[in-house]
Amino acid sequence: MIRHWSAVEGDLARDHGVTAPELARMSTRRFLALITSLSEQSRFARLWQKTPRRVESPEDIARITGIPAG
Repeated sequence: MIRHWSAVEGDLARDHGVTAPELARMSTRRFLALITSLSEQSRFARLWQKTPRRVESPEDIARITGIPAG
């Protein structure tokens, strides 16, 4: 989710009118409720579907996180 934060923030602003300061103060429960209510056409949902769920090698972890393996 952190990797796609700009999509998360943009989708929440567009779909729910959430501002960055509101997002910073939001409870985890509310955040998850809003994220799970995003449509399948939201930018975050499309990016999330492409994100691998099982990562085993240090190279895969580095590719996904942008943090060099080692």
